[in-house]
Amino acid sequence: MGDPRADDVEGDPVLVAVDGNETFEFSVDMDKGTVSAPTRDVTVLNLLARWVRLLPPEAPFPPPPHIIQGKISQAVTQAKEAGNNCFRKKDLSSAIQAYSMAIAMSLDRPLWESSNVVAEELSVCLANRSAAYAAANAYIEALCDADAAIQLRRNWSKGHFRKGKALAGLHRYAEARAAFQLGLQFDPDNV
Repeated sequence: MGDPRADDVEGDPVLVAVDGNETFEFSVDMDKGTVSAPTRDVTVLNLLARWVRLLPPEAPFPPPPHIIQGKISQAVTQAKEAGNNCFRKKDLSSAIQAYSMAIAMSLDRPLWESSNVVAEELSVCLANRSAAYAAANAYIEALCDADAAIQLRRNWSKGHFRKGKALAGLHRYAEARAAFQLGLQFDPDNV
């Protein structure tokens, strides 16, 4: 390997990286903020480099992925609970707004946070908003949210139940029955 302080033909610094048990040289174009390595695919590195360049200079470096933003979790939970309270009071418009706020906050989590946390939060909020839409006779919106919840948690019976309710509201009874039956496969004791 070359001297890590050397420059390539364009005058950009040549650096050394480790991939498993192998080392390889790469260079960084400081003007463009891109990485190049003749023997490696660095597409993902370049995407990450472009994303980092968009951050303001005072932005902190992302913490490790196992860190969860407690304030965001708390805000999502509060918005979801507000939606639940409005739903119980039959204030469906306010319930939908609160669930939408919880969904937006969950989607605003930093990219380095666990996707499991986001999937859990989103699936619950989407299923709840689906129920509110269905109660407001907005069955297409209810179906969209139920489908999104199922995409996040395929083996969650509540998502399939919400989909079945939305399909029944649209008078698509055969599809509704199939959704209910699929949900029961994941939770056969659920009455």
